[in-house]
Amino acid sequence: MYTTTAGRTFLNAYNKKFAKEYTARTFFEEVFVPLFFDHPKYMMTAGNSPLENPKLSWDDMIKGKKPFETPEHRQERIKKMIHKVETEKAEASIAIGYGVLNDSVATASQMSNIEFPDSKDDIYLSWIGAGLGIGVTGGITILFDYAPLLLDVFDGWQYYREYLEKTPSMKGNQINTWNGNWIAHRYGRYFDETDPAYGVCSLEKTTEELLNLPTVMWTKVLLGIALKHSMTEMLVGYLYNIGQTNTTIGFIPFRLEEIYRPNLFYERIFGTSDFSKNIHQIEKLYGTAFGLKAACQYGSIGVRAMEPKGLKDFLPKKEDTKKIGYKNDEEQKITFNTYLIWILAMLNNEKLWGISRETAELLLKYEAGAKSARTDRKNKVNKLLESATEKQFLLNMIPIIEDEQEKEPYENLGKMVHAMPRDNFSYFNTLIRFQYALLNK
Repeated sequence: MYTTTAGRTFLNAYNKKFAKEYTARTFFEEVFVPLFFDHPKYMMTAGNSPLENPKLSWDDMIKGKKPFETPEHRQERIKKMIHKVETEKAEASIAIGYGVLNDSVATASQMSNIEFPDSKDDIYLSWIGAGLGIGVTGGITILFDYAPLLLDVFDGWQYYREYLEKTPSMKGNQINTWNGNWIAHRYGRYFDETDPAYGVCSLEKTTEELLNLPTVMWTKVLLGIALKHSMTEMLVGYLYNIGQTNTTIGFIPFRLEEIYRPNLFYERIFGTSDFSKNIHQIEKLYGTAFGLKAACQYGSIGVRAMEPKGLKDFLPKKEDTKKIGYKNDEEQKITFNTYLIWILAMLNNEKLWGISRETAELLLKYEAGAKSARTDRKNKVNKLLESATEKQFLLNMIPIIEDEQEKEPYENLGKMVHAMPRDNFSYFNTLIRFQYALLNK
C-alpha cells in the first residue's frame, strides 16, 4: 500500500510543478496508461489485472512467433480495468502492493479483518507509485516518498518509452530497472541536459534475439541521490520486490551524508583530478562486501554498508592477518586507496589520516635507526602493526619505546589509542598498516 502513498506525493508535486489539476483517475487514464500500456510493449507488468494479456509472451512476440495485439484489443482491456477498479474492492489484481480478498491464493497471508476505506483514488495511485520504484542489484526495488526525487524519476519515463519504440529486440516490463539506471545517470557528474538520454546505459544481450536493461548497483544510485539531494537528515526508503512471490524488507533509513562521505574524503585526500579520472572504478568497489539486503540488518544504510569487498582480510586479527603488498599496478593502487578512504570515512576524522602517516614514518625511522639489530626492530614493528586490540597495541609498543631516546611521540600515540572508542582501533591500526606499506614500498 506504500505505492499509494508515493503515488499521492508524486501527483500532488506534479500538479503543483506543472500547474495541472489531475485527479488520480484522470492522470492514470490520460498520462500513465497511454505511456505504460497503450503500446505493443508495456513498460511494466500488469500482473493479474485486465491490463495484462496472459495469452501473449513478450519473448515470443519480439521473436515473431506470436503477433502483437491490436490497439483495439488494448483499448478493450483498458476499459475493463477502469470498470473493475470502479466497481470492485481494492485487492492485488487491480491495486499494486495490496493483499487478496480470499484465502484460496498464494498471497493469502496478506489478508486482514480490518476494514480499509474503499478509495478508488488509492488504487490508481498505487499504479503510479509502483511505476516510480527504483530497481537495484539484488532484485530489490526502493520506493522513496520524497517529491523532488519522484519528479526526477518521472522525467525518465518518456525516455524509456523511446528506448522501447526504437529498439525492436528490447524486452519491456523493466520500468523499475530503468528508473535505477536513469537516476544513476541523471544524478551523475556527466549528465547533459541538452541530451538527457545520452549514455543512460548499455543494453545487455540475453539471447541472440533479445536485449535487456542491466540492473544498476545500489551504491551508484544512492551516491547519486546523496550528491544531488544534500541532506543531513535521513531519507527513508521502502524496500521490496513484487514478482511471482512478493518480498518485503521494509522501511530503511538512508544516511545520505554518510553514504557520500567516502567520495568527499577521496577527493580531498587524493585530489579532484585523481578522483574524477577513477570515479567509475572507485564507486564499483563500494558496497561489495555484503550487499544491500544484508546491510539492511544494521537498521539503516550509511558508510558501514559501503564497505569494499576484500578489505576485511587486511584488518588485524589474532591470526592470518593478510599482508599488505603494494605493486606498481594502477588497479591495485585505486583499490587500496578506496580501502583507505572507506576506513577514514568510518572513523569520520580526517586528522587521523595525517596521524596514521606520521606514525608510519615514525616506525620506519625507528627501523632505520638500528645498526646491527635492524631485523629485531622490524619484527617489533610487525608485532605492533598486527595488534588486534588496543591493549595488545599498547603492550607491543613498550619494547619500541625502550629502544628510543625520543619517547614523547609514542606516548602521545599511546594516549590517543587508549582514549579511542574500542570499535575504531582496528580501523585506525589498519590505516597505519597501509600507510606503512606504502611508504616502505
